[in-house]
Amino acid sequence: MAQRVGQVGKLLVGIWLAGVVVAMFLVVPQYEGLGNAGRIMIMHVPTAWVSVLAFTVSAIFSGLYLWKGRPEHDDYALAAAESGFLFTALATITGMIFSQVVWGVYWNWDPRQTSIFVLLLIYAALFALRSALEDVSRRRQLSAVYSLFAFVTMPFLIFVAPRLANSTLHPNCAFITGSQCDGVHLGVGKIGLLGDRKIQLLGIERQGDVVTAQVQVSDPGLRGEHLLTPSYNLATHEMVGRPEFPGLKYQLGLEQIDLATNTVLLNIKAPGTGLLENRITLFTFLAANAGFTALFFWMLNLRVTLLSVQWALAQRGGIRA
Repeated sequence: MAQRVGQVGKLLVGIWLAGVVVAMFLVVPQYEGLGNAGRIMIMHVPTAWVSVLAFTVSAIFSGLYLWKGRPEHDDYALAAAESGFLFTALATITGMIFSQVVWGVYWNWDPRQTSIFVLLLIYAALFALRSALEDVSRRRQLSAVYSLFAFVTMPFLIFVAPRLANSTLHPNCAFITGSQCDGVHLGVGKIGLLGDRKIQLLGIERQGDVVTAQVQVSDPGLRGEHLLTPSYNLATHEMVGRPEFPGLKYQLGLEQIDLATNTVLLNIKAPGTGLLENRITLFTFLAANAGFTALFFWMLNLRVTLLSVQWALAQRGGIRA
């Protein structure tokens, strides 16, 4: 009976994810200004979420092993860590594809890219540790301790470290409804960073109620410089002109102006409305989260079954598990 339920569940997960993929490419509307590039968020964000879930499950079962010493808890901890590593790699790859389309570069050691790379190295070291230890009991105990320490670093590397840096390619504020980019306050002649672009405020001009900022934008590695002129209406307190960054599909917006000090607030703006404001897109996004979560638990149980079989065969044959 359990085997039949498992097969039905596997089939349902497969159909569910296939439906998500079809909806992602054929049903979800294009994101204004980004076109088909916006669709990858429906896969990128859920895989990142599942990686956090998987590492959390791994830490829980590692703690249970240290408490009760049951081999099956170690199996679950290992299987969850392996799944977390896989989903983290998928999130990284999809993020690189999106970065190339929108920002013009696959990898630029952006703070979030760097922190996720460090996280992958930390869990890769866990697998190396397990393979290096011959004694089964010692391998399980040390792996459980290491897994708990690795889990402690995970929230810092994923949620905290990327937000400590002033420069990031990760467009959280462009896609999550209600979130805000902080932007950069600049005076005339001052330099700042938006994304991986260096910006410098060259001057401010006013014609009636409209104020225009002259901003020099430098590409990564100083490969080119461009003059952009975002503008702001003092009467309506709204941005008027939002020129696109050269080679990108994001815009430079002039959010605030202080004529007394000649300072402005410049920010990256996403073209169009929020990606998840469309109901079809939102439902597809939620379905993708549910589908990848179900896929993780199916992979987890399958891997645990294989590990238990491997352990039983090792005990019979007298070989290392």
